Amino acid sequence: MGQESIRRYEFNGFWIDVAGRRLRSQDGAAIDLPVRAFDVLLYLIDHRGEDISKERLMSAAWPNTVVEENNLNQAITALRHALADQRNQPRYIMTVPGRGYRFVATVTEVPEASPTESPSSPSTLALTSPAFATEQAASGGPVPALSGPLDTARSDKASHARPASSTRSVIGALKRLRRGVWLTLAALIVAGVATYSYLHRQPVLTDKDTILLVDFVNTTGESVFDGATLKQGLAVQLQQSPYLTLFSDEQVQQTLRLMQKSPDEPVTREVGREIALRQGLKAVIAGTIAKFDRNYSLTLEAINSQTGETIALTLVETEGKDQVLKALSQAATQLREKLGESLSLIRRFDKPLEQVMTSKLEAFQAYAAGFELSSGGAGWNEAIPLYERAVEIDPDFAAAYHMLALMHDWARRPRLAAEYAQKAYVLKDRLGEREQLPITSRYHRLVTGDMNKFIETLKLQKRLFPRERGGSMGLAQAYILIGRHDQALAEAREAIRLHPDYLGAHALLGQALLRLDRFAEAKAVFTQAFQQTPVDRGFNSTLYQIAFIQGDSVGMRQQIDRIDKSDRQLAEYSLLESRLAALGGQSRKAQELSRRAIDLSRRSDAEEVTAQYLTEEALLSALFRDCPRARAQAEDGLSLEHGRASLPRAALALAMCGETEQVKLLMNELARRYPADTLINELQLPLIRAVMELQHGKAAEAIELLQPAARFEAAAAFWPQYIRGQAFLKLNKGAEAAAEFQKILDHRGEAPLSVLYPLTQLGVARAAAMVGDKAKSQKAYEDFLAVWKEADSDLSPLLEAEAHR
Repeated sequence: MGQESIRRYEFNGFWIDVAGRRLRSQDGAAIDLPVRAFDVLLYLIDHRGEDISKERLMSAAWPNTVVEENNLNQAITALRHALADQRNQPRYIMTVPGRGYRFVATVTEVPEASPTESPSSPSTLALTSPAFATEQAASGGPVPALSGPLDTARSDKASHARPASSTRSVIGALKRLRRGVWLTLAALIVAGVATYSYLHRQPVLTDKDTILLVDFVNTTGESVFDGATLKQGLAVQLQQSPYLTLFSDEQVQQTLRLMQKSPDEPVTREVGREIALRQGLKAVIAGTIAKFDRNYSLTLEAINSQTGETIALTLVETEGKDQVLKALSQAATQLREKLGESLSLIRRFDKPLEQVMTSKLEAFQAYAAGFELSSGGAGWNEAIPLYERAVEIDPDFAAAYHMLALMHDWARRPRLAAEYAQKAYVLKDRLGEREQLPITSRYHRLVTGDMNKFIETLKLQKRLFPRERGGSMGLAQAYILIGRHDQALAEAREAIRLHPDYLGAHALLGQALLRLDRFAEAKAVFTQAFQQTPVDRGFNSTLYQIAFIQGDSVGMRQQIDRIDKSDRQLAEYSLLESRLAALGGQSRKAQELSRRAIDLSRRSDAEEVTAQYLTEEALLSALFRDCPRARAQAEDGLSLEHGRASLPRAALALAMCGETEQVKLLMNELARRYPADTLINELQLPLIRAVMELQHGKAAEAIELLQPAARFEAAAAFWPQYIRGQAFLKLNKGAEAAAEFQKILDHRGEAPLSVLYPLTQLGVARAAAMVGDKAKSQKAYEDFLAVWKEADSDLSPLLEAEAHR
């Protein structure tokens, strides 16, 4: 019997709802399974009793996709957990060594219901309909089963159809009622039944379902409704709900690629249903706008992705183009109710689109076009003029300011990003909670720098909207910034669990793994992510660093060959190669490559990035004890920009060169401009003060000043550990110094290309000699010289090491 004619499979207290794509327990309770795990289970059951190879299973569950065996292992693990099965004593899934897997339980097939069978299967989805008309029931006429568009007046009082048995008994009673008083009583009975049915209705969707929005159909002929305008407006309205989860644009584009289609292909109803079926989504939401004289009609329809049937539908009419966004808000609210969301949630999380976004249609059209360009991660630069157009039309458009802050943050323009984040924050109170929280978190990251408030806001976002990745994504980023890499790893995994195909979450996972020195795992994550997108998300540069750590020169060259040759990427890779040269003591080569990066950065009008490059160059010169060059480079950088990146670097370089008065001025400026910035006040300023004290021979004071930095030092690229180690050497405390230097050697992933890593070997050599361990001291010198074998011959660290050879 073909799968299309099977309603359910039953086995040992479980059953599978084939149409609904659900594994259920005996009492009908749904058991959550990842989409691919369900595909594996269904394939094993369809071929029960057979030995199914791993390759065959992967081909069936991941068609047209290159996956690793680990993906299948995870799916099998998920199935065994859901079924309470054991590998060594299997009741359902047996591992056949060297061959694959076999489903061993006895399975009963339940065919599709016949036309006379009661349509009460758990997989059946009932169409939401208005309350029954009292006068029709009272006259004994038929009760309509609505499946077409609902008029506005009826949609305001919509509810689900009452049970068939209750309807028949009420209608039978009504036929026997003749007098007016009894007709009134009958009307009350029907109203009561309808109310009971509404209050006890089964929701069309549950809070575990994900829905997909397809492109709006515009029959008005007016271009303002073309493109993403209405679709994005509907998405904004539905995303206010913590009950509904939308399949993201990034996930749509990824699925289209797997379907061997262009990621820019229009998502029609047919394409949307195919995406939904592939991804196990329950419903597709389609919208249509039509015009009749001056009136506009908006229809929203929820479609069962399995059967193609309409499961909820709402229609709103309005007069005039300027009222369309308001009508869209009304239609979305009605649809949320019909899909099963409680009225209490709707009341709390439902602000009209003109309040959450803008009342100006042209401003929202520009915003929607910008969002469509930037949502895939590639068109952010092209999206900026569209968002700027949106705020030009409506200067109170908070969401557009927020997107401008995000775009300029991606473009590494922190000053502009902070300005727009500030504007969005000032206007945020008019928005709903879902929109306020990302604006607030980005404000604290880009403007105040208060990491405690940044994390607190993200935790609230995660708690209120647990099915969205934003909270976990933000927390993963926050924990990486402050050096809590274990927590970052957990949050990145949670974001991937919520949205497995979102590559940004995989990038954060890879970064956390890298910082935890789990290089092979990080490489696997970035390699797989790189294969899934043509968009650079930092995958190349990270893979370059991992290849360097692993001594893979071919892999390093491969990553350089993959870059897109834009000024920005050429500058970034010139800087990477500069750091690599510096790490090997090739100071002149490093300066040359750094200068190339600076010139490319200037050419792309990225002044803030250029200032950062110049002050990093100053810091390198100070480390190599070339203070005249360090002073000139710091001055050049600060002439371009006094910002979060350039000020601390310049101050630290000048502190290492003993420029006390100038450093004090820069420190005062940092404290004045960023009074709430956690990392500046608790990490960078203590570090600068400690270096100044060390330069004045006050090693004990330097160690004391570094105490506040201890909790952030895993995010400080080795500087606190290195300076503390140098201070202990000044105090002739070799064991304590060695412990600080060992922290650096044990955590290479925190800063793979830091020049402090090889210089730490000199510290280890001096500390070992201090405690009388000559063998360890000699080995440390030799290890340093092996890294600096091609170093410039006049550098002080090299001369020191050669003197002890």
